[in-house]
Amino acid sequence: MKKLLLLVSSLLSIASQAADPKPATPATSEAPKSIQVEVLDADGRRFVLVKVITSAEEFVAFEKDTQAITAERKQAELTKQLADIAITTPEKEARTKQLEAQLAKLTENNSKMAKTYNFDLTRQYIIVPTAVRVLTALSDEDYKKFSSAKDFKADSVVTLGENKKFQIRDSIKGPAEVETFKMQVGRVLETKRALQQLIDAQPRFTKDEDKKKIEEAIKNTQIEVNKSLEEFQKNRGFEMPNEFTIQTTEAKLYTLLTDEEKKSLDEKVQPKDSKSEATPEKK
Repeated sequence: MKKLLLLVSSLLSIASQAADPKPATPATSEAPKSIQVEVLDADGRRFVLVKVITSAEEFVAFEKDTQAITAERKQAELTKQLADIAITTPEKEARTKQLEAQLAKLTENNSKMAKTYNFDLTRQYIIVPTAVRVLTALSDEDYKKFSSAKDFKADSVVTLGENKKFQIRDSIKGPAEVETFKMQVGRVLETKRALQQLIDAQPRFTKDEDKKKIEEAIKNTQIEVNKSLEEFQKNRGFEMPNEFTIQTTEAKLYTLLTDEEKKSLDEKVQPKDSKSEATPEKK
């Protein structure tokens, strides 16, 4: 039982952390002094590159795998809580047996993640998208018309899910460029959301003075929406579609170094600084 509790403590310790499952420690103890390691400083902490994701398919697989193992971890957490509050001995034994099976599976899958992604449940990580594509869905009719054009290029269309076709409207490369693009998209969506909220609230105002104020707010917000759409079109070269998908095609995975690891790394290697990269997505 003591061994089980230690395993529970190790695998479930991150339950009290804000981050999701984290990748494994990069091997630095054997690194020669001439090696260069890519590091990223964020919020006063140092992260080191452990995995480069080089395709949309690999990124989808990574997200699927991390979501699955996160769900397994949460289920094990719940089982442990139920075991802790079990009143009868048979119930406690049943919950404990269930937890042992869940932890065995969790440990096995955690090992697979470590081999595939340098990913480990006990470590904190951040992921930085370095390339994305803007996709718009094509109906069968749209695809037939689009693909029959003389200047049609096969690589301008990707197939996702259940043989659904999407046109590649734009490709953005570079962490800073990706971050800028996402900020542009966010600005448009935020102003549109604010406009819709005002429109939805408008019928609730019955006094003439209040009606005038809400109409003025809607007018000013509509101007902001138009400005953000114009800025997007100017920067990207096309109008922002009403419906679109942002697909990550490349990304970098960094893991957090402990103070001891950071000190060891500083002593043994020459870091390749990546402070200038875009704001990472925290996990």
